[in-house]
Amino acid sequence: MRNSKLVLIMLVILAATATAALAGAPFDGVYKSSDGDFNEGREASWWMSVFGLGSFLSTGNVLHAESWDGSTLGTDWKILCPMVVKVTLIADMTSGGWGQRIYQLDYAGGYLELSGAGPWGNGDALYTNLIDTYYEFRTIQYEAGLKTGSVSDHLVTAHSNIYKKCFTWGIGNGVWLGEGDPPPIDYPEFRENRACRRDKFGHWGDIRDLTLTIQGCTVSTETSSWGAVKAMYR
Repeated sequence: MRNSKLVLIMLVILAATATAALAGAPFDGVYKSSDGDFNEGREASWWMSVFGLGSFLSTGNVLHAESWDGSTLGTDWKILCPMVVKVTLIADMTSGGWGQRIYQLDYAGGYLELSGAGPWGNGDALYTNLIDTYYEFRTIQYEAGLKTGSVSDHLVTAHSNIYKKCFTWGIGNGVWLGEGDPPPIDYPEFRENRACRRDKFGHWGDIRDLTLTIQGCTVSTETSSWGAVKAMYR
């Protein structure tokens, strides 16, 4: 009898803990930084280097982006460690080293984190979601054969295994500002893809005109992937 009561008490405690940990799925909706729903952001992309040679368009480069409220990074959202796996030249409008080239960058892996304090929040402190697809369309300006500017559009899809929610994340205006090591103090740190650890050398910029769409979906459970999320912060 005593053992039965103990088991019952433990089940009640576990149920209460689970309820507290997962308070509620994020609210569906369309949220825009241009409407003031959440903050725009900054990014820093680590360059994959082989024998010291890395570049602005290398496969293996890893993106790290966070919201910026004017004084603090990451209070609204974060994009952690998608890696470039393919770079495709889709338009070349240069002549004699002057003009523009447009590239498509395909990424794989990574996470989209949303703070529970955002307008989508429904009780959880943090919503961590797996990135399914990530495409960047990067337009680079050249003068006399030298890169003088770059702007990008991004399209991201992600999902939550826990809440069966799907996310579409659009970045309408990403602007390259510089490259080197380290990034400015008020930009995200460079991170490489193996467990999303800190690393050095790459480029950085601002990302603006963000749109986030949240809606229900049916997804499969990927338990091992959630272990990888925890491993990033060890």
